[in-house]
Amino acid sequence: MVRFEAVKIVKKQIRMKYGNQSTESKKNRRQIVDFIADSRISDSKSISKAIGLKPSRTRDYLKQLVDEGILETEGEYKNRKYRIKK
Repeated sequence: MVRFEAVKIVKKQIRMKYGNQSTESKKNRRQIVDFIADSRISDSKSISKAIGLKPSRTRDYLKQLVDEGILETEGEYKNRKYRIKK
């Protein structure tokens, strides 16, 4: 239950911060957060395949989400995994 509340808070933060971004950008970011919330931890390749984005664009979104403190990383380079920040 605590995890569900954390995901709701993160989604609200994204909506507030990116209210003026394009609809497509907001949708993609929300899909990334939803996918990671469902899978708990994932790599950029799996995320890009699951939501249908190019790997480079997926990495751009992931970097933004990490820089904003929404996601956290584990590992480096090709072994990097992403999860919702606790």
